Amino acid sequence: MENRILVVADDLLGKEGEAAVKFSELLLCEYPARPIQFTLLPPVACPLDTLLSRVSQDIIGKQAGRIVLGLGLWDLRRRGNAPAVFASYQALVRELISKTLAVVYLVTIPPAAFPGDVAVVNDLNRRIATLADGDRVHVLDFASHLDEFSRLQSARGKFARNLYNEKHEATSIGQMLLGLFLQKHLFQPMKEIL
Repeated sequence: MENRILVVADDLLGKEGEAAVKFSELLLCEYPARPIQFTLLPPVACPLDTLLSRVSQDIIGKQAGRIVLGLGLWDLRRRGNAPAVFASYQALVRELISKTLAVVYLVTIPPAAFPGDVAVVNDLNRRIATLADGDRVHVLDFASHLDEFSRLQSARGKFARNLYNEKHEATSIGQMLLGLFLQKHLFQPMKEIL
């Protein structure tokens, strides 16, 4: 169904998927009479390879027209290996493209979510960007958006808000920023169904 949006994410979108909830609520508040359906899966707390083995029932079976993937952070925290995480991520995206007609959106990971090794996060984000095809796979560069937001916030000095806490989890404002980012970036390509 073209007007069904499925969000599949690990803790990139919040421990309880808070950013996904905010995104869906923002879009529904903006367009209360529009035919939009959301399926927000609980945060994925398993390797991408496991998700790939369950893709038929967990993702494809939901028959979504738009699929948002906020994945890779859980695996990166456990494996610390961008090429290995990307291989699993790429396999999942290929499976979705080959077995659905959905448009797939890939959300990049901000380094603040994995500050232990910024180079590894940047490497994974660069690899994820190569999956964009301008047609059915689109990369939503949240990492760059958050960097710009943080730069503007730092100009405020001591009044700047923290987007991530000491456990490297998004704060409420960090979740809201991601929710707004998703709402803004998915609205443009969805205008035709809204």
